[in-house]
Amino acid sequence: MTLPSADRRPPRWIELIPPIVLLVAFGVMAAIRPNAVRDLFSGTQAIAVTAGIVIGWLLLSRVVLPRLIRNGWLRVGVLSALAVGLVLVLILPTVVDKKVVEALPEARNTAQPEPETSETPDEKPVTPVPSEPVALGTASLRGIDHDASGTVVLYERPDGSHFVGLEGIDIEPGPDYRVYVVPGANRESPGDDGVFLEDLRGNQGTQFYDVPAGTAVSPGDWTVLVWCRAFAVPIANATPT
Repeated sequence: MTLPSADRRPPRWIELIPPIVLLVAFGVMAAIRPNAVRDLFSGTQAIAVTAGIVIGWLLLSRVVLPRLIRNGWLRVGVLSALAVGLVLVLILPTVVDKKVVEALPEARNTAQPEPETSETPDEKPVTPVPSEPVALGTASLRGIDHDASGTVVLYERPDGSHFVGLEGIDIEPGPDYRVYVVPGANRESPGDDGVFLEDLRGNQGTQFYDVPAGTAVSPGDWTVLVWCRAFAVPIANATPT
C-alpha cells in the first residue's frame, strides 16, 4: 500500500544528513581548534549551553517535528537548515580568522578660533591645533588557555577621554567575543564591575575601542579583557602599565 505523500519518509541516508553535517563540522573544529572544544565543557554556563543544544536537537528531531510535520522530506529540510545555522553561529567563527585594521582615531582640535567680532585688521584668527592622543600604558596581550599575541595600549585624548588599542593582535578565533575593561590587574572575568566596550571586531589586526565617559581607567590598575560571552570563558587579557 502506498503511503500518502505527506507520510512518505525519505531514505535513511537522507535523514542522516543533518547530524552528519554537525559531526563533520565539529570534527573539523576539534582538529583545528582543540581549545574551542575544551571551552564547550569548561564551566557551568558552557556545559549548560552545550547540553541545551544537544537536548534541544534530540527533542526537536525526535519529538517536536514528527508531531508538527508529517512530511519526512520537509522535516529533513528543517533540520538541515538548523544544522547549517548552528555551524555558522557556533563552529565557523572558531575556524575562520577575521582581520580588521583601523587607523589611530583622528586627533581632536583643542584650540578655538577667535570670534570674528574680536579681530582687528592687524590680527590673524587663531588656527586650531590638533593634539594627538597620548599612550598612557602598554602591555603584551596574553592568551588565557587560548593562543593570543599583540599589544594593548591605553590612550588618553586631550579632552581627558580614553580609548583602548588592540594593536597587531592575533587571537585564536571563536564566537561571541567581547572587549571589557575591568578594575584590577590581570583580571580573567568581567565580574560585576567590568565595563563593556564593544564586540571584538576582528581576531586579527589593529582596532580601537572607546572607553565610556566616566570610567576612570589608569595604567596598572585596569585589565583589558577579551571574553567569550557564549561560553563564559576568558580568551586573553593585558594590564597596560
